[in-house]
Amino acid sequence: MIRFFIKNGRDSLRFDAPTDELFDHLGSIGIDEDIPITCSEKIYLDFYPIDDNDKIAQIVCDRLLPEDKISDVNRLCARLDGQWQITDEEFENALAENDVRGALNIKAAYDELREELRQTNDLSM
Repeated sequence: MIRFFIKNGRDSLRFDAPTDELFDHLGSIGIDEDIPITCSEKIYLDFYPIDDNDKIAQIVCDRLLPEDKISDVNRLCARLDGQWQITDEEFENALAENDVRGALNIKAAYDELREELRQTNDLSM
């Protein structure tokens, strides 16, 4: 869903989220803590959708906040990955309605949208 590139000193790493090995990946380049997705003096981090046509991944990338922790983004990707029972338009509208930003807020908005759609489908049966 989202590809991360991280450089810590001379060591660099590229991996795709979601991953079950997040902290193993980070540890392999000397990072032993949960880091924010912003660049720092010591650590360079970049992220982007794996597939240019993945509109939901692009929406997520555009709405992440600098203080979002990489583990929160990874959990968000795990929640969203392969769960496309909503359209990218529905997803974008749900986030735009309240200008939702940040990994934890995006996950909560997605869960709320899924519940609304489930209830709507239950009522129509």
